[in-house]
Amino acid sequence: MVEFQKCGIMSLVGNYAGRDFVGRKLKIVLSDLHLGAGYAQAGGNCLEDFVADEPLAQFLREIEREAELDQREVELIINGDLFEFLQIPAVAKFDPTEVYPREAYLDSSAEASVKRLNIIIEGHQEIFSALSDFMHVEAPKRRITIIKGNHDVNLFWPGVKSRLREVLGASGARASLLLFAEEFVSREKIYVEHGHQRAEKMNSYRDFLDPRLPGDPTQLYYPAGSHFVINVFNEIERERWFVDSIKPLTALIWFAFQWDFNLAASMLKSFIAHTPALVVSDFAPHAEEAVSGNTLLQYLETADKRLQMSEQYSSDPSFRRQFHQQIQRYLDDAHVANQSNAAFSEADIGSNPLEMGQAEQNRQRASLRQAAAEIARQEGAKVILFGHSHHPVYEALDGDGVYINTGCWLWKQDLSGVPIETWEALFKDPQKNVDIPGRLPYARIDYDEDDDPIAQLLDFANKNASFQAREDQAGNFFSRVLNRIVAPTRSEE
Repeated sequence: MVEFQKCGIMSLVGNYAGRDFVGRKLKIVLSDLHLGAGYAQAGGNCLEDFVADEPLAQFLREIEREAELDQREVELIINGDLFEFLQIPAVAKFDPTEVYPREAYLDSSAEASVKRLNIIIEGHQEIFSALSDFMHVEAPKRRITIIKGNHDVNLFWPGVKSRLREVLGASGARASLLLFAEEFVSREKIYVEHGHQRAEKMNSYRDFLDPRLPGDPTQLYYPAGSHFVINVFNEIERERWFVDSIKPLTALIWFAFQWDFNLAASMLKSFIAHTPALVVSDFAPHAEEAVSGNTLLQYLETADKRLQMSEQYSSDPSFRRQFHQQIQRYLDDAHVANQSNAAFSEADIGSNPLEMGQAEQNRQRASLRQAAAEIARQEGAKVILFGHSHHPVYEALDGDGVYINTGCWLWKQDLSGVPIETWEALFKDPQKNVDIPGRLPYARIDYDEDDDPIAQLLDFANKNASFQAREDQAGNFFSRVLNRIVAPTRSEE
């Protein structure tokens, strides 16, 4: 069981400079809760990542008390991936102990999506009760705005929104207390967007406003990353709970090459299969010797050749570097601008897979950071907030703007700051009890007398402490980062 008594939760009331602005509005932004089917502990659901039900309910109660005390209007913005539709089977009766076939996860129709939402509601009743109680129609009002992300794109369906309104009691006089944003929120000098459209190509949509599948409007389009979750992650995560915590996927593949070649090879093979734009070229298993007619994919699929590669990979640094150069060509296809200087040059690619993995993470984070700077200029926003990367960030932008990434509310699944020994222990023994500090990050936005936003990135699990304004915190296990990066260039119901 996950224990939260170490969280050091304390009242929100009286802890912030925001109390200087009593009577003005307050906004709270969360992202990436990934509420699944529940039953993570006693029920045995290995695919449930969210275990912070009681802390989230308490967090909402703290905000309610402050709002009542100070008579402040509050908006809670949940910035994408509130729900984990990709890891819930579309069944009428969910059994947390059953391993469902892949086909049970593929139907993305409105009817199947409502079935999944009903399973989430059943598995997290405390959360839905707390969200319903949070909304308050009398002054000072408390509202909720939900922005859909790449893991809960199913919120596109009107039937899913209607069911959510029903369970939260957001109808009649309370209807205006629940809003749905299809892509982003841009108002009151803040801009909030999940970020998957700007982070990597394999999780992006050609039309996120209308994500229905071309040729079959009864189904949703799932990008390569979503299919990878259904076809690969759902199976791997049953044995290795931590794999879905390493973002982006390309970084996970690199990290796996350090300690588990077979796992890394399997994921790389699946990555290539899920990225049809790639043209698989010949791969030479020896630096001096090309093997005509054999592709990298064929080597990854053949047990004896994979064993040969594994042995040489562990013993031969020059082979390892050449191998890294080869596979980086495929991994680059996951990024938004893979044909530009987003791709690593051969000089950037070394023999250390850990450095390559960290470079991938920094490339994703830099894409979001640069996108935030562009939005600040285009929208005139003072505070730009993303999620998606699961990595909390607070960083000043040119001028007086601020970029915040609200990380994730997956308690001990934020592994961005753990030491190398923890990663090694998890890969070698996924059941090993390792010390991972829990974090529950959120953004708090107060408004001053000029109606300008004042933003903080705080941690509810650690006495609402502020996150440092630098991205690479002490505890990250790399001192050298490859920094050849580039960022991509981009309504409310």
